[in-house]
Amino acid sequence: MINIAIVEDNDIEASQLVGYLKRYEKEHNYQFNVFCYKDADSFLINYRQNYDIVFMDIELPNINGMDAAIKLREYDKRVFLIFVTNMAQFAVKGYQVDALGYIIKPAAYQSFVFPLEKALRLIQLNDDTEITIAQSDGIKRVFSRDVIYIEVADHKLSYHTTSEVIYGFGSLSSLEAHLKSKHFMRCNSCYLVNPKYIKSVSGYMVLMQNGDELKISKPKKKNFMLELAEWLGQGNFT
Repeated sequence: MINIAIVEDNDIEASQLVGYLKRYEKEHNYQFNVFCYKDADSFLINYRQNYDIVFMDIELPNINGMDAAIKLREYDKRVFLIFVTNMAQFAVKGYQVDALGYIIKPAAYQSFVFPLEKALRLIQLNDDTEITIAQSDGIKRVFSRDVIYIEVADHKLSYHTTSEVIYGFGSLSSLEAHLKSKHFMRCNSCYLVNPKYIKSVSGYMVLMQNGDELKISKPKKKNFMLELAEWLGQGNFT
């Protein structure tokens, strides 16, 4: 499921974008989970990193789309941002906030599809791994991209995700092997960390983007820092 946010104060234009997404779903066998916001304030308040693509109007009430995009990048550096605007001269500034592209209003279907497909290709290239969480009353599935870190305590696992904490059973060592290709790292025998959500490292502490502080154990420190440096050296950033 691809999560998409539309930030557009004009109901007719927002409905048009929703209609284009529904058409694309039908034509290409995709599934989109679409959320609409009439202003940047309602979009940014309590923002969580659970969107894959954001379509952002530039002319918005209170906070304009460009200022909102700057704020968005403080919270989320990975989401694909596409401007929808009749102000082409301002859309060029989108490079300052790492925008994937822009669509000029009135938006034609084909001009809408081009940046959408570009975002979908990049999402596919980034790949994702599904994690099946065993629980006492069944199973739950999450994607690795949504997991901030995994913690083990008293033989139980806690999956700290961008939207909730999920509890289950299993082995942290098995998960480490399963998520190796996604560069999850051990900072401690208790924690398996997604480097995409590391905000900072200071001494023997890792600060995650959700505000949680995780301790780095002395035996794990050297290898953890080497893995993190290698990951950052590949052009990744948090």
